[in-house]
Amino acid sequence: MKHRFLSFFLFIVFVLFAANSAVVKRDRAIFRTGPGSFYEVEAELAKGANFEILEEEKGWYRIELASSSGYVSTKVTQEQKTSDDIFGKMGTQQTDLKISKYGMSAGVKGFAERFTQSFKGSANFFQIYADYKLDAKAFKNFWKETYRDFKLKKNQKNIAIPPARFKDYFSQSEEGLGIGIASQIAAMGLYQNPELVEYINQVGNVVVEATDVYDIGFKFFILDTEKVNGYACPGGIVFVTKGMLKMIRTEAELATVLAHEIAHVARHHGMLEMAERQNQIKAEDAFAELEMEMDDFGIKQDEEMKSVEEEMEQLSFEIFETLVNGRLEQYEQEADQLAIIFASRAGYNGRELLTLLNRLKTSSSQTTNEHYTQKQIIDRIGMIKNYLNSIQLSSNLFSNQNRWQKRSGM
Repeated sequence: MKHRFLSFFLFIVFVLFAANSAVVKRDRAIFRTGPGSFYEVEAELAKGANFEILEEEKGWYRIELASSSGYVSTKVTQEQKTSDDIFGKMGTQQTDLKISKYGMSAGVKGFAERFTQSFKGSANFFQIYADYKLDAKAFKNFWKETYRDFKLKKNQKNIAIPPARFKDYFSQSEEGLGIGIASQIAAMGLYQNPELVEYINQVGNVVVEATDVYDIGFKFFILDTEKVNGYACPGGIVFVTKGMLKMIRTEAELATVLAHEIAHVARHHGMLEMAERQNQIKAEDAFAELEMEMDDFGIKQDEEMKSVEEEMEQLSFEIFETLVNGRLEQYEQEADQLAIIFASRAGYNGRELLTLLNRLKTSSSQTTNEHYTQKQIIDRIGMIKNYLNSIQLSSNLFSNQNRWQKRSGM
């Protein structure tokens, strides 16, 4: 009897231990100081790493790592297929996962510097990007104020997100590419208004938390131009122009604009557009041997290596041109639909994307993006009307017009 009891006791202990243990099954697992993508990065866990789960909280595991506790997304235990392209393969090479003072790995930093040089981007944007951190305490207060009288969980339960067809995270090379592209966009000039930038990031991160990419670290910046536009870069960097902000009348309209750009990031539209242009190009075996000491660009490379890297950089230029001038139609349509879903899941009235586009249609605003031209706006309005007729949104979604007028100064 004692032997049976001991065996049963050991079995229970084993089950409890196994239930609290997990293994990283995707290429990147970001360890943060808190349960949100805006919290500081402490480390990266390698694929195959084991960790102990202390508790689960809203899509995050609180775990123990090197005698300190922090958070990783619950999604890191779900295996995903790696991209079969140049950037995906570069991102899966062995790299230094230690986090530098910039809040990112040496691999990401190295790719970011490299592509910033390639695009001849703003030399100081990397530092601006690395330095910007959303105030966690202020964000919590903003979140509480936003949902004081709103049942968020019930609302989100009634609005499903269509499943993603591709991986929901970015490799180190893809994230570095995004910073490089962003540095070129930032060269247009950043709007220097810290209070407004903070507000835009608060609204943006409220929307991010309602999406299926809540664990990607998004940062939002304002471009100092009167042209009406928005840009989304791989990895989670979003720009909205001062001209766009001047056309907005409510916080809900802002949320749908940011949600549209978040959707481009969430569904990897930038990387997919590049894949459309590189079907004939395959990653060379040379990449498997690529030395990934990203802080040292003086490494000698053979001619084959240089040829593949030139192909990669050319593709990067193509994605940049597409991003600036307008995306493929199919991705714009998906981004509009997801913008309504993401904003509405966050409690904002997603119908106000239509209100904003109708205002833009009758304005004399200028843009460099073909999807904000008068013709394309009319086409988007027709599509969005049809889409809104096909879904059911709650009648108590909010606009927060007063807070927009108070905080934006527009």
